[in-house]
Amino acid sequence: MTEKIHQTLRDSKAARWTALGVVAFTMLCGYFLTDVMAPLKPMLEEELLWSSTEYGIFTSAYGWFNVFLLMLIFGGIILDKMGVRFTGLGACTLMVVGCLVKYSAISGLIPLEGTVIAGMKGQVVVAALGYALFGVGVEVAGITVSKILVKWFKGYELALAMGLQMATARLGTMLALSISAPVARYFHDVSAPILLCLVMLCIGLIAFLVYTVMDRRLEASIGREEK
Repeated sequence: MTEKIHQTLRDSKAARWTALGVVAFTMLCGYFLTDVMAPLKPMLEEELLWSSTEYGIFTSAYGWFNVFLLMLIFGGIILDKMGVRFTGLGACTLMVVGCLVKYSAISGLIPLEGTVIAGMKGQVVVAALGYALFGVGVEVAGITVSKILVKWFKGYELALAMGLQMATARLGTMLALSISAPVARYFHDVSAPILLCLVMLCIGLIAFLVYTVMDRRLEASIGREEK
């Protein structure tokens, strides 16, 4: 008596490592923007006349919505209810929108010179709100990627995949800390590294769209196996 063996897409080593590469690149882009402003603090103070207090308020914005509005908890609920494709695309879109708002404020695309909001420079407040939106997106993307890796690597190299994903994402931090200031100086524009981040995040969003196709095929293969 012969037994027919069904394979899912994740049984393909090439497919699951490709999926890892796609989502890890998306996280690399996110971590790049997370840390891109740190080397630019002296330029922000010199060119945009930000104070250290204003810079501190801006950097704290990363956790505003995640902490005070419990967005990570809601993100986890949405992930469980709607799945990785919907949640991942939503998170990537939030990252792009947040980066766009941040870039628009710092580059002057939104005319905020002389504007005061809640006793602070309007530029600082709008940039902080963009960073807060981005913070929701990148953190929800992080938990979504964890679920994606379990989905693809359960029974295989799960711990290695998680380690490689985190190491790849941290390359974004390294890039931010090493090239942000040189890019800003080269273009004589403190907002230039943020524009680079925006381009990378758009590429990351496209990369995740590619992943959604792979995810649909994975679920279809799992469905065939279960029949």
